[in-house]
Amino acid sequence: MAAKKESQSTKLVIKVVTGTASSGKAITSSRTYSAVNPAVTDDDMLDIGAKLGALQSHDVSTISRVDTATLVAGE
Repeated sequence: MAAKKESQSTKLVIKVVTGTASSGKAITSSRTYSAVNPAVTDDDMLDIGAKLGALQSHDVSTISRVDTATLVAGE
């Protein structure tokens, strides 16, 4: 029996550097955009993330795509 995906959701997460700790390590904060269409390609997601990142007052550290789905037994 093959597994099947249900209730898939996608988020775009942009991590920005908001400062530097006394140890020299970067302090980061995340900007999360939920309810993204799961059909959006990775290239488009990166392009959108870069454009949104350019609007931030802090430097972008990473752009991530988070896909979540519920798995059920197929028939």
